[in-house]
Amino acid sequence: MTVHRIARWEDFKMLIQTLRPDTVFYLAEPHPLRKPPLGLRLTFYHGENMYVFTDFADAANLHKTGIPLANVNKKNTVELKEEEIRRFLSMHLGPIKLVSLPPFIY
Repeated sequence: MTVHRIARWEDFKMLIQTLRPDTVFYLAEPHPLRKPPLGLRLTFYHGENMYVFTDFADAANLHKTGIPLANVNKKNTVELKEEEIRRFLSMHLGPIKLVSLPPFIY
């Protein structure tokens, strides 16, 4: 299996439109080098290839996609709301199956 890391949102979106995968998987995950330390990973498979796009928080939004972050408490902890992720992906990718992956726990 070859893993293709896609740097730009527009390139990832174009690949989905061209390759037409059945499912896009998404995962909100820690991104410790950013403030706030949060990121989003999108993945899909085509044949024996895996395509991965990673976005990261930049103030109140994700940097590449612009998905808004939500404050959840007074300590300025933020989260990516499931409905915001799904709304954005549905709007930009059309009718595609979206699957949320559970966070990996060590």
